[in-house]
Amino acid sequence: MTDTGPLSLDARHRAKARGKFEEAGAHAKDAYGSLKGGAEELYEGGREHVQDGLRLIESKVRDKPALALTAAIGLGVLLGLLLRGPRTVYVRARVSTRS
Repeated sequence: MTDTGPLSLDARHRAKARGKFEEAGAHAKDAYGSLKGGAEELYEGGREHVQDGLRLIESKVRDKPALALTAAIGLGVLLGLLLRGPRTVYVRARVSTRS
């Protein structure tokens, strides 16, 4: 004879809930693994892309150093102008010296 009282129902509910939690945990681990793998692939792809760009810049600088220096100076001036912020210019009214 089986006991169908409230205690045995609680035990069945706990077992069912435990199974659901374990299933949810397994799904979460799978999702984490998938996201981690995708993030690692994106990181490596981006890193390779940046390294390729740096190699290209290095080869251009070695081929034409004067042009590279001129571009660097121009970029520095442009950044300096942008970062200094707005300037206030005061203009003095002209005073007529004629009588």
